[in-house]
Amino acid sequence: MSSALDLVKPSETIGTIQLGILMNSVLIGVVFMQWIAYFSSKFDDPWPVKLLVYWVMTLDIAHSAISWEYLWQYTVIHFGDKATLIASHWEYDSGPWFIVLTASPIQMFLAWRIRKMLAGKPFQLGNVLFGFICTLSVIQVIFGLYMSTSLLIGVKSTEDYVKFVNIAVAWESFALATDAIIMLSSIGTLLYRRTGFKQTDWIVFNLILVSIECAVPVTLFTVGHMTAVITSPTTGVHQLFAWSQARLYSNTLFVNLNARGKLRRGQGTSNTSGAFDQPVNILSGMERGAISRNNVRGPQQVHIDVNREEHYAMDPISTKLSDTEIYDGKQNM
Repeated sequence: MSSALDLVKPSETIGTIQLGILMNSVLIGVVFMQWIAYFSSKFDDPWPVKLLVYWVMTLDIAHSAISWEYLWQYTVIHFGDKATLIASHWEYDSGPWFIVLTASPIQMFLAWRIRKMLAGKPFQLGNVLFGFICTLSVIQVIFGLYMSTSLLIGVKSTEDYVKFVNIAVAWESFALATDAIIMLSSIGTLLYRRTGFKQTDWIVFNLILVSIECAVPVTLFTVGHMTAVITSPTTGVHQLFAWSQARLYSNTLFVNLNARGKLRRGQGTSNTSGAFDQPVNILSGMERGAISRNNVRGPQQVHIDVNREEHYAMDPISTKLSDTEIYDGKQNM
């Protein structure tokens, strides 16, 4: 024990733990603003989506409170006690529970959205992707819950974390695979749904940006956590990434839900009526010339113009909508 204490570096234990919890605190503030934006928008979402929202909020609050209690243990209760730096703590060991129980429902929600956009396509592509993504997500949950439960029951020191490196790598690998498939499927599906109309393609472009912006931070932190676990499992370096992973998944959910408000505002800037009007003259140039020559004899002229209106309403996510609707809205033409 004494030799282990001599090798402890505060910068690799309490230092990285403090930074990890600080980043988590910043992210919970960001997510809190997302909550305000979501409830202020008053989306009329169905009860499964609302249940997911409240579930994620509950886990975020609980996990963040545990992180602050964990930091209190290091900096106040056990201040100056080097033995606590190599001891395992239930606050961190329970982390995989919060991560997988936050990530998996969000991944399934995003997979369900892809399934809706791909409904009716050959080979039941939407159902196949949905089933595959959900399967990977469930495997990730199994590994995460098994690892967390094993840490809570059988680990007393950080030296024992070495035994769980393979399980951690398997868990994070399935998480990475699930997130990558969701991002690529979302981008591919949205690109396929382009119509050539300016307003629709603007919506598609913004949804693609949302998919990329949400996936990149989650992927970077997952890779960082897995790399730290492999290279330095007995220190606190991996905690630099672990505390924030669940918040990044929460941010992904609320950014996707709140994107509807941004898209609605974007539509409003194109036309106050919420429609994109494109004037179309049904007469060819030759026909207009012939009319003009015929009308030289008289003062009366008749001009026929038709406005083609394409409405794009971003409605709330609803189980009542048809499977052919883009994202979670309707396209009426």
